[in-house]
Amino acid sequence: MLKRIFAISFLVITMISAAKAQSAFSWPTITEVNKPWTRWWWSGNAVDTQGIKYNLQQFHQAGIGGVEITPIYGVKGFENKFIDYLSPKWMRMLHYSINEAHQLNMGADMVTGTGWPFGGPQIPIQDAASKIIFQAYALKGGERLQQPVEVDDSRQKNVAVLQTLMAYSDKGQKINLTNKVKDNILNWTAPDGNWKLIAAFDGKTLQKVKRAAPGGEGWVMDPFSEQALQKYLRRFTTAFSESKVPPPHNFFCDSYEVFGADWTKNLFLDFSSDRGYSLQDYLPALMKQGNEDTITRVIADYRETLSDELLHHFVIPWTQWAHQMGSVTRYQAHGSPGNLLDLYGAADIPEIESFGSAHFNIPGLTEDSLYPENKRATLDPLLLKFSSSAAHVMGRKLASSETFTWLGEHFRVSLAECKPVLDQMLVSGINHVYFQGSPYSPKGAPWPGWQFYASINVTPYNTFWQDIHAFDTYIGRVQSFLQKGRPDNDVLLYWPVQDVWAMKTRSILLQLAIDNASEWLDPTYFHQVAQQLMKGGFGFDYISDLQIQKADVENGSLQTHGVAYRALVIPPCRFMPEKTLKQILALAKAGAKIIFLDHFPKDVPGLHDLEERRTIFYQQERSVSPESSFTDNTQRIYGKGKFFTGTHIDKLMRMADIKPEGFNAAGLQYIRRETDDGYIYFVANLDSTRVNQWIPLAENISSAVMYDACSGEIGKGSIRTKRGQTEIYLQLQPGQSLIIKGSVHKDVAGPSWHYLESAGSPVPLNGKWKLTFEEGPEGLTEKMPRNYKSYTLDHLVSWTTLNDSARIFTGTAKYFLTFDLPKEHAHDWLLSLGEVDCSADLKINGKNAGTLWSVPFDIRIGKFLKPGKNTLELDVTNLGANRIAEYDRKGVDWKKFYDINVANMQYKPFDAASWQPVPSGLLGPVTLTPLRTVIP
Repeated sequence: MLKRIFAISFLVITMISAAKAQSAFSWPTITEVNKPWTRWWWSGNAVDTQGIKYNLQQFHQAGIGGVEITPIYGVKGFENKFIDYLSPKWMRMLHYSINEAHQLNMGADMVTGTGWPFGGPQIPIQDAASKIIFQAYALKGGERLQQPVEVDDSRQKNVAVLQTLMAYSDKGQKINLTNKVKDNILNWTAPDGNWKLIAAFDGKTLQKVKRAAPGGEGWVMDPFSEQALQKYLRRFTTAFSESKVPPPHNFFCDSYEVFGADWTKNLFLDFSSDRGYSLQDYLPALMKQGNEDTITRVIADYRETLSDELLHHFVIPWTQWAHQMGSVTRYQAHGSPGNLLDLYGAADIPEIESFGSAHFNIPGLTEDSLYPENKRATLDPLLLKFSSSAAHVMGRKLASSETFTWLGEHFRVSLAECKPVLDQMLVSGINHVYFQGSPYSPKGAPWPGWQFYASINVTPYNTFWQDIHAFDTYIGRVQSFLQKGRPDNDVLLYWPVQDVWAMKTRSILLQLAIDNASEWLDPTYFHQVAQQLMKGGFGFDYISDLQIQKADVENGSLQTHGVAYRALVIPPCRFMPEKTLKQILALAKAGAKIIFLDHFPKDVPGLHDLEERRTIFYQQERSVSPESSFTDNTQRIYGKGKFFTGTHIDKLMRMADIKPEGFNAAGLQYIRRETDDGYIYFVANLDSTRVNQWIPLAENISSAVMYDACSGEIGKGSIRTKRGQTEIYLQLQPGQSLIIKGSVHKDVAGPSWHYLESAGSPVPLNGKWKLTFEEGPEGLTEKMPRNYKSYTLDHLVSWTTLNDSARIFTGTAKYFLTFDLPKEHAHDWLLSLGEVDCSADLKINGKNAGTLWSVPFDIRIGKFLKPGKNTLELDVTNLGANRIAEYDRKGVDWKKFYDINVANMQYKPFDAASWQPVPSGLLGPVTLTPLRTVIP
């Protein structure tokens, strides 16, 4: 009996161990949150239950995990189907959408409004976005002001409200005359001297909601006023309460696009409370008149106050409201005149966006010929890290992104072009991708369906929908890992926002947007240090003054909301608040490592009690180390912690015992997360050079399992220990990526990763290619003429060279080739398709072999091959560019939308009539290369 019990116990233990081992060599179950989501544009709210059901089913089948409902302007000819926003009928459509999404194991978000930014019919003009308007007058002693105190702008006459009227003499006197103004007439005689009078009015930007949907039109809300916010949200509270509709998965706020709003009616009062002095006394400085240092300090104080207004009167109460509604917030802070880290961090899910075309130096990557390399931006990961840093530092599980906005011109963006943008997002800390976007189209709408002007159109009406499931599977696999565990970046990098507030700009309003990062981010020392850290292989998150106040120390590590960091890095900066330095000293005393680079902060910001605060600040600095310590890289014990000072960040990091990862030195990019049993890496090759080498890791591990989210391959990677440091062997072509799961304590058993090298020259697959045109995307009813449907090709060419019908064909065509397998011995065979415009599904000898949608268009097919004759079938799908160009040349009426209708990337009316043919199909060369296994 004992033997039997022992045998059963051993069998159970073996089965459990096998199950655990198996789990490491299989993909995690992909949940709806792991999958990509998409922004679902409701044009004119002209939706119905049939269309909602159809759209959601299409999204679900494609592997999309959820939608964000965003109502916008409508479609001409469908006016009778428009539904007013938040009306009972609209709420029924929302309820139906939420229920249908849940039935499909999907989620449903909604923007807190229509179009953008927040605003609508519930906002009266007095709660609309404000701007300060100055009027100046000159008086001499004994004179009275003869003209009324009012704004000159006729548009502001009935809306601008006098906030203050100040008098400044040439002898330094300041008099508040506001209570001496009645019915716009000043009752005051100037004393002796020369006097300058400045009136400040609370004017209005007169901005209306942009791209508003029916029922959402109206003034843009004052984003710095909680009174305006609560009035705005009351309409939502009522609509949900009366309709009994459950709340969406989250409420969303798009990027800050409140243009010219630099004021709010309570700003004078809040400025005095928060900054400690009266802004009315310094209106000339706010107008950039007077002493240069005073101007800098007053404007910086004004900018900080505006940032605080946005944080405390908009983001925080909006998030609190969402929680009361039973939901959470997703928020894009970029574009705001505020501290991005604090604003992002106040929401439940911080969100960044990719905006515009981007260039990557990846061989074989086809980029839109309308926008050559010199007209494309570089997607800066250091800008993307603001939202993910806030998520990490504030303990948020998700950092999301609006992805592919204006990546290319309509009908010209391929999945291959999307992948490096996506990978750049992922290595920058994003782990919850939203597509921009998916316009609702009613079932049966003719091609190209309903369109949105800035979208890549992730719908069945886009030809790449043929292979979108493979793309979405890739995203789901990667995000299933990047949503596990905890962020594990090495250090915190202090963002000296006061240096930003002190910048000299044309306007006192400084908005921190993506498209002006060259002004507020790129020229800074902060950006330079971030570049050096990234190039050196160190992981980092940004941290703000406010977030530093909430940090603590545990076992020698800095802690922020349960996330640990090895040190705090202070870049060269001019200004630092004295309370920030005080907290940094306290953290060091408690055991933290603090790295000061190049020099200590030069000064305190702000104007109030300046000399007193300077004295405190410099005393604190002297307690750390003398300035001369920066001539060499030095360290000094301070309490339980240490200060490191010097000019070389790499050396200072090593002095602080912080090791770099070796990925960046090899031309790779990475993100690392920590789990209970080890580490997760996502690694991408976004450069031009193939990587085939040992990579040193900063963290020692016992084993590593590698996952290719594109091919689905899983295997145990080769690791070794060299000079006490773990190294892993990687082979990555430009454009490829990998997930690595490293275990610290156990050596996971399982199949090995396939390391391969060429065993001979590529063999061209020549012969007679049979080409058959098959099907177009959703809604395209035109058929290929029978006599043009099939071709036999001696060599591969673009469809645009065949004939007129093939030239404009949009959709999928089948290639068929019979070939002989070369007789040479190989462990595997690599099929390379060369140039593919734009994606391909493969069958080898009648068996599905995979989908190729990204660079490199290579796949291992040895397991499908047989000696002698073999068949290759390829379903190749192109873009819709040539078809839409033909539509415009023929004057087909497909651009039938209100507002901006369909615009090009320069925000001009879209017209593709002059486009040159875009290459389509399989261009090759197609080759077969023998491979042999190598053991690193």
